[in-house]
Amino acid sequence: MKGLFCFFLLTSSLYAEEKVPIELKLVAGGIKGEHAFAGLLISIPHNWHVYAPSPQGEDAAGFEPQITWENSTNLQTLKVLWPPAQKTDIHGQLSYVYEGQTLIPLQITPYQLNDPIALKVKVSLLACSSLCIPIEETLVLSLQPNAKEDSVFKAVKKWETSYEGLSLFTLLLIALLGGFILNFMPCVLPVLSLKMMSLIKQSKKNHMAQAKQGFFITGLGILTSFLLLAFITIILKESGAAFGWGIHFQNPHFLLFVFLVLVAFSASLWGVFEIDLPSGFGTWLISHEGKGRVKDFLSGVFATLLATPCSAPFVGTALGFALARQTTDILLVFFCLGVGFAFPYFLLASLPQRFIILPKPGIWMIWLQRALGIILALTAVWIGWVLSFHLSFWILALSTLLAFMAISLFWIKHHKIPSLNAWLLATPLFLIAWSLSWVLQDKTIGPAHELAGENSTLDIWQPFEPAAISSLVNQGKIIFVDATAEWCVTCAVNKSLVLNDSQITSLLSNPQVIAMRADWTKQDPRITRFLQDHGRYGIPFNIVFGPQSPEGIALPEILTIGNVLEAFKKAGLNP
Repeated sequence: MKGLFCFFLLTSSLYAEEKVPIELKLVAGGIKGEHAFAGLLISIPHNWHVYAPSPQGEDAAGFEPQITWENSTNLQTLKVLWPPAQKTDIHGQLSYVYEGQTLIPLQITPYQLNDPIALKVKVSLLACSSLCIPIEETLVLSLQPNAKEDSVFKAVKKWETSYEGLSLFTLLLIALLGGFILNFMPCVLPVLSLKMMSLIKQSKKNHMAQAKQGFFITGLGILTSFLLLAFITIILKESGAAFGWGIHFQNPHFLLFVFLVLVAFSASLWGVFEIDLPSGFGTWLISHEGKGRVKDFLSGVFATLLATPCSAPFVGTALGFALARQTTDILLVFFCLGVGFAFPYFLLASLPQRFIILPKPGIWMIWLQRALGIILALTAVWIGWVLSFHLSFWILALSTLLAFMAISLFWIKHHKIPSLNAWLLATPLFLIAWSLSWVLQDKTIGPAHELAGENSTLDIWQPFEPAAISSLVNQGKIIFVDATAEWCVTCAVNKSLVLNDSQITSLLSNPQVIAMRADWTKQDPRITRFLQDHGRYGIPFNIVFGPQSPEGIALPEILTIGNVLEAFKKAGLNP
């Protein structure tokens, strides 16, 4: 591969007299805080590309661009904020390139912010089409203390949200708010319902102090889980592995485990059975009295696992910021997410008992318990629906049957045969039910993006092809990408209220528009990389590309008809 690259450099000298169609220009970016900004604007024509830096840990072909700034005045340090590059395949080699109009921001720390800055930048690039030509230019720009942003710089400074758009303090507040909002997402209803029943039962027996301790320990379970997620994220990020928020919901083994637990929870709330746990084992996941604290801690862990598929408002912003920053920032943002999520539990645990007002026990508790059992059953159905993208119906049905057989053993113990050792017989049945996700995987179920392509209800949606976006934009097309998954509740809300609206579907049916659906229900490295290239690590994610926005216009997690229409207009749609 290196020999091929050297061949490009040697043969490019034969074309030295040919005019290179790549244009370089320095533009002013104004003053922000203690930094001045400039931008290296690279105008790259159709069918040409410029090699970009490769992500850390990846061995890619091409020439690493270099930017140096010797002989500049009033310049202490300069940081190059490389924008995300397009991942592509050139002559069978993995490569990262820039295409179209590309702005590379330069963050400047001057010695004196109130004095002019004479910026002298030497740029070394490799531009390629049918041949490769090295480019080396020296550019000069004078930055005045009162200079305003260049109009081009202002128009394409998408990088700002990832680097300088918000302070760390502001992002930590956003993380706190995002974590708190997770409590109201449908993903977390099962755990909230269980804690509600626990509180009611404890108050009935005048054990309010024990209930408050249980809420505090649940909060600790949530906080511990978020810190564990932070450490896992840091390890994956440093290793260069692809990862994303809620990615464990793409794992059929995890999904089947959650499904079986929810089935057991629902049956317990409906009074089908009660579990007396073995002596010395402590209180485990399901307990009708709330004895011990292992259950409280694990309910916090369980709440965190169920919450991660939800990229609620503000969560995506906080995570996108954290994962683009250093290790300490990742830890701080995940810690604040955990504190926000655990806040209701810590609040209830710290309130004096006189401020905790609960209704008097009565027959309503039985009806409430059954209603909560229905909620858990519906959640299990939802998990089962997601599982249908990984396992066949017969595997899921057999696993459910084995779970009900195990549950029935506890009913028999309490109503027919008190001496029956239900745990001895039920444990193997549950383990066999769970193991079916390994031993009987259905090979006929294809990748999620293939399933989406075969669905007749998605006539306006085309398969996700990230490598084709740039060329389609150069042809004057508007590209709308919807990154979604069956386990994403916020995605379902966006589809129901916005994407399925007649005004939006009519827009997506426009011959000038190409709608791509990136289905992340199952693991797809292309979608994971696409999200990371645009500073996102969770879904929903929607972005619009067009002639006037080749770098893309990212939409907020919660879509509205207005913000979708505005993005299409900015992208250059001519209705």
